[in-house]
Amino acid sequence: MSQLALFGATGRVGRRILAGALASGHAVRALVRDPQALPAGPGLDVVLGDVLVLDDVRQALHGADGVLSTLGGGTTAAPGTARSQGMRNIVSAMEALGIERIVALGGAGVLDADSDTGLRSEREGYPERFKRVSAEHLSACRALQGSGLAWTFVGPPDIPDGDATGQYRVCADRFPAMGKALFTGDLAAFMLEELTARRFVGHRVGIAT
Repeated sequence: MSQLALFGATGRVGRRILAGALASGHAVRALVRDPQALPAGPGLDVVLGDVLVLDDVRQALHGADGVLSTLGGGTTAAPGTARSQGMRNIVSAMEALGIERIVALGGAGVLDADSDTGLRSEREGYPERFKRVSAEHLSACRALQGSGLAWTFVGPPDIPDGDATGQYRVCADRFPAMGKALFTGDLAAFMLEELTARRFVGHRVGIAT
């Protein structure tokens, strides 16, 4: 892919995706709210705006061959709506512009539980402090599942900041057995690779060390 649109470029994972995409020769258009947060440079087109504003999202997506989203914000107790409404805006704009491929970041709570039914976030004993942000992740995932896009939704565990090691496991729709935290560099590398590899189109993906 030659032109990528990136949402969440100023976050820990987003910055690593951006660096990897530019190093691989992709042109990247990133939507940011703060003009000082991400100075434009070779291969990077910075669009000032907000993912909660549909017209801003359309501008960021114009001409894109593929899309990467690491939307976040807020806290676990008060996560805001950038993940859910932001993803609905991205889906709407992608469909209108005829862009089909997106890899998006969520959380492990959206993955299937080990039992036959339900999600990890619906299990008895799931930590109360994570329920609100998990609901945001799930709303974002549902927006993709209800679309006609070629989507992949990635659900990691804890993601401490660190360079890529290449040592991680992935599993369609479920969390890898005995999975542990992985570095932001590994998560970013997987998401960027999956955008073109398309091994998990139409799936949630559990990823862990």
